[in-house]
Amino acid sequence: MIAMAIYVALLLFVWPLARETTALPLKILCALAPVAPLLYVIALGAQRILQSDELEQRTHLIGLGVATAVVSVFSIVGGYLAASRVITQDVAALILLWVFPLLIFTYSITRARASRHYGTVGCDEDSPLYQRFLWAGAIFAAVAAYAYFYKHDDYMAGVATGMATAFALSALLLGLRYWSRRRRAER
Repeated sequence: MIAMAIYVALLLFVWPLARETTALPLKILCALAPVAPLLYVIALGAQRILQSDELEQRTHLIGLGVATAVVSVFSIVGGYLAASRVITQDVAALILLWVFPLLIFTYSITRARASRHYGTVGCDEDSPLYQRFLWAGAIFAAVAAYAYFYKHDDYMAGVATGMATAFALSALLLGLRYWSRRRRAER
């Protein structure tokens, strides 16, 4: 989650500098800065899958399969809309920037559901999902505050505020569901 927060921060604050910079080496560095945390996340994921047992590998495979299908549909729809000029190339590029986060999000949700289906809980699920969503919301709230107060960029602040709100509302709903299930289990 921290690596993905770094990715989003680099995407919001460093990547836009690539359009403004004229020096080619600096332009390339700014354009590719968000790739480093993604490579780290991919390496962590591969290591995690390789070190897991057969049942966990199966749940990872289910998560990766569904995530790949969802992202493929998302990408092909964006590609057709861009090719037919329904959306601009800038919008298509923006869609492509969110492919990996969508892949990770879909994978995480699908893998968690597959784990519950098989009656197992992965080793990474030591904290309830609502807490992880709450942390993500706090990270995006910090990014929004930084964008608003220090960068004076209303667009970035708005995007980060929207993400923070979405994560906070999701955390609230997941938390209510979590506490309701715990209460029923105690009875």
